[in-house]
Amino acid sequence: AASPPGLYVAKTHSSDANLCSSSQPCLTIGHAVSVAMAGATIHVDEGMYAEQVSITQRLTLIGDHAIIDATGQTGGIQPLAGMGVVGYGLLVFGPNASGSVVKGFTVEHALGEGILVAGTSKVLIQDNIVRLNDAGLNTTMTLECQAQGNVPGDCGEGLHLVSSTWSRLVDNLVENNVGGILITDEFGPSAHNVISGNVSKNNLQDCGITLPSHNAMAMADPTKGGVYDNLVIGNISEGNGGAGVGMFAPFPGTASYNNRIIGNTLRNNGQAGVGIHAHAPGQNVSGNVIMNNWISGNGIDPDSGSGHPTGIALFSAAVPVTVAVMNNHIANEYWGIFSAGAITIHGLSSNHYASSVTTHTN
Repeated sequence: AASPPGLYVAKTHSSDANLCSSSQPCLTIGHAVSVAMAGATIHVDEGMYAEQVSITQRLTLIGDHAIIDATGQTGGIQPLAGMGVVGYGLLVFGPNASGSVVKGFTVEHALGEGILVAGTSKVLIQDNIVRLNDAGLNTTMTLECQAQGNVPGDCGEGLHLVSSTWSRLVDNLVENNVGGILITDEFGPSAHNVISGNVSKNNLQDCGITLPSHNAMAMADPTKGGVYDNLVIGNISEGNGGAGVGMFAPFPGTASYNNRIIGNTLRNNGQAGVGIHAHAPGQNVSGNVIMNNWISGNGIDPDSGSGHPTGIALFSAAVPVTVAVMNNHIANEYWGIFSAGAITIHGLSSNHYASSVTTHTN
């Protein structure tokens, strides 16, 4: 079948009463999305668009130096709004949005996430700049914005995949948010995703790339929850407040497992370069692979009790955990690899330590 015709959005010579054609462009992205046929491509010209965009069918959005400024936007769509998910800059949501593409945008100043991909699959988020989001930090706007113990109220971080599968986050710059890239499983698994070639930096209250499970059904049924079989490859995570990359299970039933952290540069983060934490019985953080990463100059891992700057921190409070840690290059740390609890590590002898690592393993 022939592809639907393209739609056009511009800041000049435009109106939402227009046909959204190249000669009669729409004024707002939201209007173009609302009138587009499934499968359409929407071209957005350069300029600043003060709006919130929600995509619920398969669309391709191509920005040409286009900025989505979500300052003060508090809206959302059902059923997510009923769950307190509001205030994002750009949303791709639901099974009908599978196969959507978002490329070439700057998304900034959202109260929640800059870009949120939720309950869908096969989405491509590429070549975007996601900055200065999570503006609702430590407010009561959503549950995500409220601090929980030593976990900051991150408002979903800058770029968030929740309960999404077979999607790709590629070559995005995620900077100066509360947290960087977040992969979670609140209402279904986040699995088989690829996070590749991104730069996550200077997200000063949370991790650069985080894969925590938040679903108590994840252990019992991988179709209901779990963060698993995700590939995090060739990214740079630097200058963030938390870990460079983290895989975490905070309460019973949660599971972040069989993920691969390969070929990343993880440096100068506030906590460990890579962290794996299991905090309670009935959890799974096993099967994760940490391989061929360049790790340097990171901070203390408080959960494991490392007490000193740490390249890779592995911690389990209750359950046996088996991981592979192979051929990583570690420099400028006190501990190269620190483990606490019932941790079995495969490949430990294959790692490389610069002379600036005080102690290779504990």
